[in-house]
Amino acid sequence: MVHSDTDWQPWYDAHAARLVLYARHWLRERADAEDAVQAGFVRFWKSCPRPDTGEVPLLFAAVRTAALDLARSRRRRVAREGRAARDSSAEWWDADSLVERERAEAVQRALEALPKEQRESLILRVWGGLTFAEVARVLQANVNTVASRYRAALSSLQKSLPEIVHDADR
Repeated sequence: MVHSDTDWQPWYDAHAARLVLYARHWLRERADAEDAVQAGFVRFWKSCPRPDTGEVPLLFAAVRTAALDLARSRRRRVAREGRAARDSSAEWWDADSLVERERAEAVQRALEALPKEQRESLILRVWGGLTFAEVARVLQANVNTVASRYRAALSSLQKSLPEIVHDADR
């Protein structure tokens, strides 16, 4: 099926605003509604050889389906994330004794106080077991930047947790 952009662009422009408004019925965010309109329009575009005003209800149906799919996908993701949050403890690791729990909480607070980039580099390096090159690939950053963030994170942790660092040196 051959489509000419010159045929479809004015047709899309004529209907896009109404379609976004319609998609917002199911989706809170305008960007999500715009995504649904695009997805619905592509579905519609693939099934129609050329724009036809008689097909406007089918276009709305395609956008409706795309919006509902996106809304359902968002709800499932939120539910999955909620279950994962409930299933995991508030701490990042388990601790048996009261002293270990207090240390774990102190470390967790110190980690959460780190800038996001430092924390992410540290977690990927230490808990993820990744090399600096692998961390750089994951974060799409320079290896030297990742190493610098990692060192800064360790330095911050050392300053905010001197008693734990001191205990570990014994």
